Amino acid sequence: MKKIFNVLAVVVCAAVMVSCGSKVNEFGVSKGDKSKMDTLSYSYGVNFTNDMSQNVPEMKFDWNVLAESLEESMLSEVEYEADETNKAHLTVLEEFFTTKRPERIKKYMEEKNPVDSASSAMAFQQRSILAQMDIFESEEERKSVSEAYGYDLGARFRSARLPIQAYWFAQAIKEFSAGESKMASDEASNFLDTYFLNVMPRKNKEASEAWLAKMEKKSGVQKTESGLLYRIDREGDAAVKPTAQDVVKVNYEGKLRDGFVFDSSYERGEPVEFPLTGVIQGWTEGLQLVGQGGQITLWIPSDLAYGQGGAAGGMIGPNEALEFKVELLEVKSQPAPATPAEEVTEQKAE
Repeated sequence: MKKIFNVLAVVVCAAVMVSCGSKVNEFGVSKGDKSKMDTLSYSYGVNFTNDMSQNVPEMKFDWNVLAESLEESMLSEVEYEADETNKAHLTVLEEFFTTKRPERIKKYMEEKNPVDSASSAMAFQQRSILAQMDIFESEEERKSVSEAYGYDLGARFRSARLPIQAYWFAQAIKEFSAGESKMASDEASNFLDTYFLNVMPRKNKEASEAWLAKMEKKSGVQKTESGLLYRIDREGDAAVKPTAQDVVKVNYEGKLRDGFVFDSSYERGEPVEFPLTGVIQGWTEGLQLVGQGGQITLWIPSDLAYGQGGAAGGMIGPNEALEFKVELLEVKSQPAPATPAEEVTEQKAE
């Protein structure tokens, strides 16, 4: 199920990088009810552990340490970028994955002296050889890297804002690695495929439509034929409004339905410029409704935003409606493209 969860990408990231009966933190993660298995969370744990075992077999983790560290991290209330504990773990991971691991693998493979062959066969041969290798040189190192990897993985899942139960994610890792899993790897993979390709998009679409219907009732909100909702918070100069071909300079803040700010030029401390032809449809349409110097709030249906694909590394899920507050600081009109007749005239003049 690598189209949903690519374990090799996680390794690289680590190197540099709806429950009941349980409190949900601000990221949507909960501890979980030990008496009732959460299939989504368990499937994640099974899929992760299986992919790691298959793709990086030399990483003989202490799976219990990794799982406990992941559970602790997932229940944290700290934003990923501000998590000092994770920063310390990332230092451990960076040294291990960028220096120690590649050096040890190179040395091990040179000793085994695999036969040079076609790339696909070579990759299979290397993986088979690496399955016999234990990358760690001491139990202390194994525990240290396992703890760091688990914590960073938990922090990344926490930031993804999925309805994960930390207990069942961690329990799946422990049980699958011990050969005692409640789900086979194929079963977990198929469940995740169905969830992300069918269940999650449907749930998000239903929730987004209900949310937009609620927003439409707010004072001053108007609706265009496309379904875009907007409110002019400050008119600006009505004589200077952008067209779809113009470049605009703006300050903005983007939120999910639950109020989570996923992007903000205010937080970065500087406005941004971009052509209205290069943004989502809701922005292209909405920014033409306000004058230079004005401010507009947009509530954008998913089909005018990122659609079923989502965006922002999964932070914006499939079929998610979005809210944006946008200040239009400047309109930089672009000259209309020359017609073929005008181009011929210009060439003759030259």
